[in-house]
Amino acid sequence: MSRCLLVEQLSKCYRPMKNGRRREVWALKDVSFDVDQGTILGVVGPNGSGKTTLLKVLSRITPPTAGRVEGRGRVVPLLALGSGFQRELTGRENVFLNAAMYGIPAIEVAKRFDDIVDFAGLSDSVDAPLRQYSSGMFLRLAFSVAIHMNPDILLADEVLAVGDLEFQERCLTRVQEASRQGITVLFVSHDMGAISRLCHKAILLNAGELVQHGTTEDVVAAYQEASWSRSSRRRNVAKNEYAEIISLRLTGADGLEIEAARFAEESRLTLRFRVDQPGVRLRPAFDVFARGVLVFRTVPAEETLIEEPGNYQATVRIPAGLLAETVYAVNAALDIVAPDGSRAPVHDMNALSFRVYDVAESSRGSWKGKMPGLVAPRLHWTLRDDRKKDKLSKEKVRV
Repeated sequence: MSRCLLVEQLSKCYRPMKNGRRREVWALKDVSFDVDQGTILGVVGPNGSGKTTLLKVLSRITPPTAGRVEGRGRVVPLLALGSGFQRELTGRENVFLNAAMYGIPAIEVAKRFDDIVDFAGLSDSVDAPLRQYSSGMFLRLAFSVAIHMNPDILLADEVLAVGDLEFQERCLTRVQEASRQGITVLFVSHDMGAISRLCHKAILLNAGELVQHGTTEDVVAAYQEASWSRSSRRRNVAKNEYAEIISLRLTGADGLEIEAARFAEESRLTLRFRVDQPGVRLRPAFDVFARGVLVFRTVPAEETLIEEPGNYQATVRIPAGLLAETVYAVNAALDIVAPDGSRAPVHDMNALSFRVYDVAESSRGSWKGKMPGLVAPRLHWTLRDDRKKDKLSKEKVRV
């Protein structure tokens, strides 16, 4: 597979100081890597690490202060979706206008127009002016135009912020299809599940420097375990008029907080939350993901009536020997039923991530190979000789 992109560049900027002088800041420093054609490269790192600056340099929006960027073919950036759209024009007119910005002739746009509109789900409103569009409709159209321009290199910055969950899933599927068609993709996201699911390789940035470049699993694990990643990660606002999610912690059986769980030991997820109004009924829930796949959802069997406002916590035990040796992400939620019977759920997406490690030989038995998958339960096996019709052995082993 031929190399499609080579990056050897630096980028710096100047920020004002209180005394009126300017301070030199390197937005990117010593960042060098290459990408093969058809590869989806994940770009991860905390806020302010230089991810968006990197894509702006690659898309020729920001020239590098030093170094070079070599690429082959048309580059289409999905950075500020909808840039150049005119709200007084119709959706149809904006499709042709935006495509022209990418250098696509009108005759080519006409051939792809139906696909663009169908993908965005806007066939009933494509001739309405953009000022009548909701924000979700606006972003869906912008993404659809960009993804149908047949780029050679696609630069995607937080495309998961586009539209509802169903459209986000279509975006991810479309990015995968682009890779299979030979399009090279640089995919920036804070969603480690999406990074693990989509990307063939990944790079990790921090403070403008390239920290790691390698397999997606290794880079995601390094990002999840880095102390600077946890401390600088954006805190979601997870509250409404009835309740607020305060924190989600992973602890060992002794109740002490841990950052990673041993395979052979029990661990616990503890959700702390505040209830602001009496008389609500609620049920906490956890969705546990790995590599972009929902591993399991756990909820208590019954709702709990909260009679007094205050702080509460809910804990669920994860038995030893259940989760496989990989990185997991947890979405937390409170399913709330208000006193008037209406539902008012609270969600905290990507509230916690952790790694399961150290699958010891005692858990594997004599099996020496790697145990793939997202779960690794100990199941009951039997083996018998059908000729004798009697049981030869019975043991508990892991699959």
